[in-house]
Amino acid sequence: MVVTKTFVWAHLPKTAGDMVATIFALFPEIIEFADPLDSRSKHARFADRPDLVAGRQRILSIRRLPSWQLSYSVHKSRHGLKPAYRPMPMDSTETMITSGAADRHLAPFLRDGQWPDRWIRVEHLVDDLLALIEEHAEVTPKKREQIQAMAPRNVGLNYERSVSAWFTEEMISRMYEHNPLWQRAEELAYALEPASAKHAD
Repeated sequence: MVVTKTFVWAHLPKTAGDMVATIFALFPEIIEFADPLDSRSKHARFADRPDLVAGRQRILSIRRLPSWQLSYSVHKSRHGLKPAYRPMPMDSTETMITSGAADRHLAPFLRDGQWPDRWIRVEHLVDDLLALIEEHAEVTPKKREQIQAMAPRNVGLNYERSVSAWFTEEMISRMYEHNPLWQRAEELAYALEPASAKHAD
């Protein structure tokens, strides 16, 4: 979580959060509190810290559901889940489609029934972040170049990232049926993006 005077950004797992936090850290003048990247508390939800969230704009990162599900399943297969953190068998395609894992991860960030005020879309991460930061701090040409040149952090897992290599359109439709909260989140976050970009690899 990163807290400024006017907004709070929460780190929904598997949405490029480490890169987002790293970019925010380039502007210490606006930050009042930030969880360390190596701390499990970095995934704190809005409801976990009501005193820090009160009166501030809520911002959450998001990515397209098939991409999120694939990243989550690969991560589990390589690193496992708490508390054991032991590698697990890779989810079958049907499990990825029907598990509802995305909604289970998103729901705690909506626990008080309030949707985020603003979104950072993984597919437009640099543009979305720069637009936000420019409202609160000076972004010098040097920092802009630095941010635009950044490689995503915490992406050491080598796997086929093309959604179409894993899922058909019918599979993707069923995945959304099993994750209605995530589907609504995408409707809010990607409202102005062309429909043709929805399942782009």
